[in-house]
Order: sequence, then C-alpha cells, then structure tokens
Amino acid sequence: MDLEAQLRAFAAFARRRSFSAAARELRISQPAVSKHVADIERRLGVRLVERRARGGELTAAGAFLADYVLRAEALLAQAARGVTEFCRPSTGVLTIAASGVPATYLLPEVAIAFQRAHPGVRVSIVAAPSAQTMDALRAHRAEFGVVGGFAAAPEIEAEPLVEEEIVVVGPPRYGGRRLSRRDAEAATWIVQPQGSAFQEAVEAAWADLGITPARRLELPTLEAVKLAVARGDGVAGFSRLAVDPELRRGSLALLRLRGWNVRRTISIVRPRDGVLTPSAREFLAMLRARWSRASARRRAPRG
Repeated sequence: MDLEAQLRAFAAFARRRSFSAAARELRISQPAVSKHVADIERRLGVRLVERRARGGELTAAGAFLADYVLRAEALLAQAARGVTEFCRPSTGVLTIAASGVPATYLLPEVAIAFQRAHPGVRVSIVAAPSAQTMDALRAHRAEFGVVGGFAAAPEIEAEPLVEEEIVVVGPPRYGGRRLSRRDAEAATWIVQPQGSAFQEAVEAAWADLGITPARRLELPTLEAVKLAVARGDGVAGFSRLAVDPELRRGSLALLRLRGWNVRRTISIVRPRDGVLTPSAREFLAMLRARWSRASARRRAPRG
C-alpha cells in the first residue's frame, strides 16, 4: 500500500512538475507528496527529483521511472474504463488518436454513425501529428490510432485502411492547367507546418521531380491552406480525400504536373498484442466497412 501511494505521488509530480499542484490533484498536503517522493527515492537508492525553490525537475532516473509509471497508470485507467463494458454493454469512453487527414475526413462520419448505434459510449477523437499519435498509443492514452504514412515500429502493428492520393490543386482559374517543372518552381506553394507526415510526403515528391519551389508560405491548418489556394495565393499538395468537395463545387481546381503520382497508405495502428474493448472492435468494424467500400470504388475501372 505504501509503495502504491508513493508511486501515485511521484506520478502526479511527474505530470505537474510541482509538489503543490500534485498535492491539489491528489487532495493531500504538499508535505505528504514530498515525503512520498523522498520515500521512494530512499527505497530505490537514487534521486528522482532535483528540488527547486518552486517545484523541481526530474533527474534522468526520474524521467526514466516517470515514463514507466505514467504509462502504467494510463494502461490501468484504460483497463478500468474498458472492463465496465462487460458489465454494462454499450457504455464507457472510446479514445482514438489520429493524424490530420484521418481525424478530419475519415473518422467523423463513422463516429457519428457509431454514436447513434451506441449512445452510451462517448467517443473522443484526439487529433495530433502522426508521431504524437504513436506516442499516445505507446502511453496507452488511446486504444487505437489512424495515421497516414506509418513508419514501422516493433511495438505497434499496422493494418492498411485506405490508399490516399495526394494531388496538386490551385484556384478555379487554373482549371485543367498542366504545370511544367518551371511553372511548379515559380509558383508559391502553400504548405502545412513542418514535421507533419503529410508535408513530408509532398516534399519527397518535390525531391523526386527535382523541384525546388522559389516561394513557400506555411499556414497552420488544412482549412487555412484551402482558403489561401482558393483566393489565388498559390498552389498546394492536398489529400484527394480533403479536397474532393471543393473540386466538385469548382472552388478549387485540379492541376496536372508531369511525373506527379503521389500516394500513401492510411493505416489503423494499435499496440501489438493489445486487447481491444468491445466498443473499439465495433468501431473498427464500421471504419473498415466504410472505407474498404470507398477504396473499392476508387480502384474500379472507369468507363
């Protein structure tokens, strides 16, 4: 029991980086938190926290232990939430982590259909770049994730969901235009923030075609990029999933660029050998059904 209290106090400090904030979280006194952390340091024979006038910083050993303790807490919390589904079916919380395109264009439709079928389950979609989505899975803050451009990891298994085509779009007045390499280099490319897996795919395509854009404008969101392109401020690489409505309405135009043939796979990712809750299994079945049909339509010959 003492070890459990010590670990809870240490975990609260690791989250808050403050003894007083940890005390408020646990609803105990600040000296009690400090004593619990000191007790576990004595138990382990290593300093975990460098005390400061205000709060403190984790040592290297403290950061190492915190990684395990915080993941263990998250895993236990996830298990506690999940096991209630076996007592009271169609209840609980389902947390899904997803990168930009899946979070915005693939998951919401399925989440709405799932919520209608299971109104007692609260679905939470946490949008984050692919790398942070993978971190959420490793820390057991989400049951599964959906990302584009998955890079293999030994502790994570991936299942292909849908193939994503990345296209070049411009303002409506460019409708049907074919870009030369010189045109592409002279254009202003409106880009998403550095570090996103999607932007890395676009930049890899530039490198493959030997394109070095003369001007780049980085905007913070997909919607901001769309609006800038529609106004005529430049061109952009976009997931076809994200711009299909605008292409149909004519507010954006599809541009042809010789040699541009960029595709990537959007995958379902989850901790290897993890056991999913009934809600997660049902949601995944609906997700596969929705997007496997979409993939089949895209692959069907046109005539």
